[in-house]
Amino acid sequence: MGLHTGLQRPARLERRRSDRPDGREPRDPSREERRQRAVDSLGLGEDQRHERFDRITRVAQTLLGAQMSTITVLDRDRACYPGAAGYDGSPLPRDQTFCATTTSEDRLTVVADARLDPRFADLQLVRQGAVRFYAGAPLRDPVGNVVGVLCVFDPEPSTLDGERRTAFQDLAVWAEQELTSASDSAAAARVQASLLPAEPLRHQGWEAAGVCVPALAVGGDFYDYGVGRGVLHLGLGDVMGKGTGAALVGAGIRAGVRAAHFDVVAGADLGQTATRVALTLANDLERAGSFAALFEAAIDLTTGDVRYVDAGLGLAVAVRTDGRVDRLTSTDRPFGILPGDTWAQHRARLEPGDLLVVFSDGLLDLLDDPVAWWEPVGALAAGSGGVEGLLRRIAGMTRDGLPLDDVTALVVRRGDES
Repeated sequence: MGLHTGLQRPARLERRRSDRPDGREPRDPSREERRQRAVDSLGLGEDQRHERFDRITRVAQTLLGAQMSTITVLDRDRACYPGAAGYDGSPLPRDQTFCATTTSEDRLTVVADARLDPRFADLQLVRQGAVRFYAGAPLRDPVGNVVGVLCVFDPEPSTLDGERRTAFQDLAVWAEQELTSASDSAAAARVQASLLPAEPLRHQGWEAAGVCVPALAVGGDFYDYGVGRGVLHLGLGDVMGKGTGAALVGAGIRAGVRAAHFDVVAGADLGQTATRVALTLANDLERAGSFAALFEAAIDLTTGDVRYVDAGLGLAVAVRTDGRVDRLTSTDRPFGILPGDTWAQHRARLEPGDLLVVFSDGLLDLLDDPVAWWEPVGALAAGSGGVEGLLRRIAGMTRDGLPLDDVTALVVRRGDES
């Protein structure tokens, strides 16, 4: 069983016979540049260990009866270890590693006794007697760059034959999937984070800010806000499901809501704009087998008048300065439930010092009373000390709790009249 991506390497990348005295392959500069770019895209973080990789090395160590196992990533001239078992994970110079050869030759490398192999006999670990047996399998990204190596080491000579060889290669497939999926997830998380507002909004005494904590690397929740023509336009969405699929749907809904921004701040009916957005998304939601709840509002910054549409979210409250909690209600359904649905605009008002709190249903998992949820939300808001304090408390609850879904909250405060 081999480790192949289904792509054939171009002929120019095929291994050439080395002219070096130790038989080790020289680096191809263009190939190395591509490989380093692929490593950079992993987003693993410098000298960080990751439990998902440690787990694989523990299995490899136990299964093969080796003293040490690592997942090795060559980052320029250093070897780093995002996963390790039996080794403390301290980085080593690249030219002092077995994995430099496995990476350059791009094939399973098995060394029965490194003392007898001229490619490795002068390595410090070998001369110190720490390593004699080595097996390393290259881990490739989807286009064939070697971005890591799964390896096992032992101070005694050994072999890797039969079922042990097959088992090791199976573990390498697992490690390869974890390494490349981690890269995709990290990139998706960075992109999703870049779509959220870059900083809190403070305008004419008003404040608006949000927090989004996906259950996975990415999620289907989003929030947004902006000011135009003296109107604060904001929205929070919650797409059914978690992960990348929900995030893609959420990005489409956010784009649709943003496209209506100028109409909304000019006074357009929010029910009509929501209906238009839902109509443009209907086919996409149907094909994806998904639906989305959405709260969208436009707030006149002079009067505090709120126009809003609630498409099945039902989790918005106005927290008054005297502690009262008023729910902003609606009976409209989420986008994507029934064809031909329409949505209606509703009205509310924020007085000086009031908070508007909107959140996704992931927060309900963290409340003592998820049925009469507005009461604990009101108490949470009343004791938070303002917008940023409330969001910090929600983020802390999310880190300390075990939410089953993404947790997103958007908070707006009208400033006190001076």
